[in-house]
Amino acid sequence: MNKEELKEYFEENEELQEKVSKLADMIRNANHVVIYTGAGISTSAGIPDFRGPNGVWTCRDQGRKKPRSKKPWNLLEPTYGHMSIAKLIDVGVAKYLVSQNVDGLHVHSGVPLDKLSELHGNTNKEYCIDCQKEYFRPFSCRNARRVNDHRTGRMCEECGGELHDSIINFNENLNKDHLNRAFEHSVKCDLAIVLGTSLRVDPAASLPLVPVKLRRGKLVICNLQKTPKDHYASLILHGKTDQILKMLMKELGIEVKSFKEVIMEKAQLIENKKKEKKKNQKNKVQKQVNEKEKNEKKSSNTKSKSNPKMKPKSSKTLTKKPKKK
Repeated sequence: MNKEELKEYFEENEELQEKVSKLADMIRNANHVVIYTGAGISTSAGIPDFRGPNGVWTCRDQGRKKPRSKKPWNLLEPTYGHMSIAKLIDVGVAKYLVSQNVDGLHVHSGVPLDKLSELHGNTNKEYCIDCQKEYFRPFSCRNARRVNDHRTGRMCEECGGELHDSIINFNENLNKDHLNRAFEHSVKCDLAIVLGTSLRVDPAASLPLVPVKLRRGKLVICNLQKTPKDHYASLILHGKTDQILKMLMKELGIEVKSFKEVIMEKAQLIENKKKEKKKNQKNKVQKQVNEKEKNEKKSSNTKSKSNPKMKPKSSKTLTKKPKKK
């Protein structure tokens, strides 16, 4: 990428707000919104992008030291942007999400797997090459040093087959299921929203163009840099994805909770369920005890009626005669 292509643009808040209002209207009038994300959605989580001024590929091409994540990947948390997208899908505003990211933060944010295509894989996911069973781990699954070696060294719990990481490297085929679902939703799409990607890697870069080329939808691009697909877009926003999404969610009147808030709520829900279960078990035991006592009492009464006891004979009262004086 040349100097002009690397340049980042930051629109003033007033201009950005005006464009966000237009985007909100476009969303309200759409029937099948599909969101497409790239590295820009995860930079605020501490993960460097690829083609920014200090991106991984930019530094490599310029002979500079590659940037690293601020935290180990297993400690990274979904950003406001991730949680916003998860909320849009949860309330039905967006129908599907297509991502080029491998960080797994969309899954952590709560996006359902059947509404997500991770075109380039997920660092936390490994799968069995025999039965295709998938495993999501709290750590990075990739262990191999060679680029095209995907063996993780673990075996499938179901069939004993080899487990492979799900990362897609350059010149490797994409997962057919994820790609097919992404294409199907791109065909249905009438509003494609691109967030944080320079749209330079195919086939991911071509998918948001499908509704435009089919003349059935519009394209909106939200990115700091210009992209080769800008001429297809009906609206272009230059700003950080978190900033744009905060404005958008406010415009749509949708509340977004942070990842920590969601986790705390889930933890509280689990705790409440445990308490409820414990209470129900206690009530069940008490009910069994009461039932047992009731049956024992009933049995005792029945026995008493069938075997009445003999009434004791009345004894004569002995009175002392008064002594004669």
